[in-house]
Amino acid sequence: MEAKSEGLVFPPLPLVRARVKEATSEPRCEMCGAEVIASHCKRICLRCGFMTGCSEGV
Repeated sequence: MEAKSEGLVFPPLPLVRARVKEATSEPRCEMCGAEVIASHCKRICLRCGFMTGCSEGV
């Protein structure tokens, strides 16, 4: 009986678990990580002044 070649066999790869973000009660700036204030439909960083709005999907 002849041995048939099945092709290359690769060892199984370990599963990489995704890191889960820790839920924080206070919003943080997307640019510098400082505290932000929420005003109507905007969030404004107290440190760098970066501003996001509700239409930006964040």
